[in-house]
Amino acid sequence: MKRILYTSADVREAVVNLFRFSAGRRFAITAFVGEGAEAYLPKPKGLNLICWPKEGGTNPDVLRRLAKRGANVFFADALHMKVYWSEDQGAIITSANLSTYALGSGNLKEIGILLPPRILNVDRLIQTLKIRPMTKSELRDFDRRHKEYTVRNRGLGKKSRVGSYKEWYESQFGQEWKLGWWDETGKISKAAKEISREEYNVSEPEDFLAARKRDYKENDWVLRFNINKPSEVDWLFVNYMVQVPRTEEAYYPEYPYQAVQVWPMKYYPAHPFEIDKVFRQAFAKAIRAFGPSRIKDLKSCKPPKRLRDLIKKHFREA
Repeated sequence: MKRILYTSADVREAVVNLFRFSAGRRFAITAFVGEGAEAYLPKPKGLNLICWPKEGGTNPDVLRRLAKRGANVFFADALHMKVYWSEDQGAIITSANLSTYALGSGNLKEIGILLPPRILNVDRLIQTLKIRPMTKSELRDFDRRHKEYTVRNRGLGKKSRVGSYKEWYESQFGQEWKLGWWDETGKISKAAKEISREEYNVSEPEDFLAARKRDYKENDWVLRFNINKPSEVDWLFVNYMVQVPRTEEAYYPEYPYQAVQVWPMKYYPAHPFEIDKVFRQAFAKAIRAFGPSRIKDLKSCKPPKRLRDLIKKHFREA
């Protein structure tokens, strides 16, 4: 029997029940997948999720979490429909995207219709969409665009949940990051301040790290730590790289550039994983086991597999 879903609460309940009680094929076809989507997708293992990888609408971190729980994620550009389908429970055609904003606390006014099984031909519908599987390379590109959007809009919207290092390590779609070390307190360069003032209207950047020319690039996340006391570790977001003139006090011959973070951390997208007490302890042990001198000799700032494995080993033992 067809049923009209007159409110957002009606749509939410119908979507959750559709997937909760289904024992057959399942598809969630929606323009955007935002923060909180997992709450409306019980039993995500085996679910086929199709969405538009559009910055400002879909959150790549939510897609990572759903993929880790066994959902099959696909992309379709310019997708605007919202259809939730189950082989044995029927289909919902609605205005609501998969997000807390649409189905939870966002106060949006949504409507939908619940159809019985075998009314909607989902395979015929999918043939019109030109879907493609989510890949690591496309997700990396989506990450970049998501970061640019978030920075451009100064952290507009709800920031996604940040998982543990263990979750990052075990995910095949984990967000990329780089390594950075320091051993003494430096000084922000006049060149960096000038860019910050002219391009961002900020007189004093929030933070920085001395670097080589090709160490980092715009929108990189850098896991930065004191190489003499590696439990002192935090995140740095790179807004831009700047070359420090030789005449400046901030100039270091081996590290003649600065990677600069303009704003406080609240204005940036979610970092790759949480830095808590357990991680700090595991990271410090891993650095000591890997060897601080080997860290200094690394040619690339991408964290080597050996170090990533050591962090996981000590994280598990903590």
